[in-house]
Amino acid sequence: MKRPNAAVIGLLLAALLSSACGSRWTDEQRAAISQRTTRGLSTGDATKTDSGNTATGAAGAGAGATAGASGSATGSNAGSQAAAGSGRTSTQTGPKPCAAASTAPGITDKTITVGSINSLSGPVPGLSASAAAASRSYVAYLNATGGVCGRSIVLKEADDGTDNSRYRTVVTELGPKIFGLAGGFAIGDVGGADLVEAQKLPGVTVPSADSSSNVSTVFDINPPYKNINAVTPKYKWLKDNGATKASVIYLDTDQSRLEAKNHIALMKAAGMQVGDEQPLPLSTLSYDSSARRVASSGADYMWFTAPSDANVSMANALKDTGYKLRWAEYFIYSYGTNFAELAGDAAEGAVNWIRWLPNEEAAKNAELARFLEWMERTAPGETKDSFAADTWASAKVFFDTLEALPGPITRESWVAAMKAIKTYDAGGMYGAIELGIEKSNSCVVGMQVVNGKWKRFQPATGFLC
Repeated sequence: MKRPNAAVIGLLLAALLSSACGSRWTDEQRAAISQRTTRGLSTGDATKTDSGNTATGAAGAGAGATAGASGSATGSNAGSQAAAGSGRTSTQTGPKPCAAASTAPGITDKTITVGSINSLSGPVPGLSASAAAASRSYVAYLNATGGVCGRSIVLKEADDGTDNSRYRTVVTELGPKIFGLAGGFAIGDVGGADLVEAQKLPGVTVPSADSSSNVSTVFDINPPYKNINAVTPKYKWLKDNGATKASVIYLDTDQSRLEAKNHIALMKAAGMQVGDEQPLPLSTLSYDSSARRVASSGADYMWFTAPSDANVSMANALKDTGYKLRWAEYFIYSYGTNFAELAGDAAEGAVNWIRWLPNEEAAKNAELARFLEWMERTAPGETKDSFAADTWASAKVFFDTLEALPGPITRESWVAAMKAIKTYDAGGMYGAIELGIEKSNSCVVGMQVVNGKWKRFQPATGFLC
C-alpha cells in the first residue's frame, strides 16, 4: 500500500467498486458511505459538463499577452525553486526555449491544452469538486499572469462519474487532445491506467490507487513512505507525548484495511502498542459500540478513518462515553472541512496531520496565499481541503517543469525533467517530497481543534520531518 496520507476517502470508495470496469455501487454501499456536501461548481475560467466526456474551457491570457517567467528552475530543485518568488516575474528577456514550435499533443503556437479528470457525480456527488476547482484556479492564475511558454492555457475538464469504464472512455477521447493531466482526483482512474500508460500521457495528479500511481508518466503528489517499518516523525512525537496504546478503526474494505495495516506498522515502529483494531462493516451507521470498545481498551490514541459524517458520528459517540483520549485523530477528511462545526463540542481536541501549511498561515507563505486567493476568485466558498491543496501543488509543478524545459515542448522531455526533480515543496507550501522518485519524507503539520477552531500544535513553525 502506497499512501502515507492519501485521499483515503477515495480509497474507501475505490475499494467498494468492483474490479470490473463499469461496475456500480449497491444501495447498501451507498447508504454506508456519507455524501460529501454537494456544491455547485463555479465556471471560473473553464467550464465542465455532466457527461463523462470532456468540456473545453479556454482561459485566455488576453490580447498580446506573453509568457511570464515563473522563476522555475531545472534539475533537482525545479519544483521548490520555481515557486520561491511571490509572483511570476523575471528579468529574462526574449522567448524561453519552451516557446519554440512544438508538435506535441495539445500544443499549438498560441495555446497549451491540458486536462483535469475528477469524480464529480456518481455515488458521492461533488467528491472531487475542490480538486476540480483548484485546477481551474491555477489555470486562471497562469493566464492572468502571462501564460506559459508564450502560450495561454486551455483546460479541458471531465467527470468520470466515479466509474472505471467512464474514466476509460474519457482517457480514450481526451488523451490525444491534451498535453497532459495537471492535477485532479478521479476514483475511476484504475480503469484507465493501462490507457494512460499506452498513450504516454504525462501528469501530476492524486492517484486513487497503486495501479494508477505506477504509470510511468504520472507523478504522485502524495507519494508512498520510503520504509513502512521505519520510525516517522509524526508517530515518534505522538509516542513521546502520551500516545502509548492505540485503537485503530476503519471500514473493512481492502484499501482501508491495507492503509490501517501500514499505519499500525508505523505505530509499532515508534514503540506504540495497538491494543484495539476495529474493522467495521460497510453498513455501520452507529459508532456507539465502537466508541465504547475504544474506552474499554484503555487507548490513549485513536486513529479513525472514514467519510466525513462518520467522523462527526464517532466524535459524538466518544463524547457520550465520557472517556478522554489523549489524542483522537480523524485521518485525512477533517481539517479543511466542516467537521469542527458539525461535531461541535465533540470535536474539541481532535487532531489531523496535514502535508501543507495550514490555511490560517497564508500571510507567511506566498504560494499558500496565492492558492487561497485564486480559489476564492474562481470558486468562492469551495473547500480548501487536501484535494484542493494537492491539485494546486500538482498543477504548479506540472507547469513549472514545462516552463523550464531547455527546448521545444515534448512529452518525453517533460517526463525526463520530472524524474530529475529531487525535492519539491511547492514554494514552501508543502513539506518536501522526493517527487522524481515518488517517495515521501513524512513531513507533516499537526492541527488540533481548540475552542471550535483548528490550530497548529506541532511543530511551532514549518513542518515536522
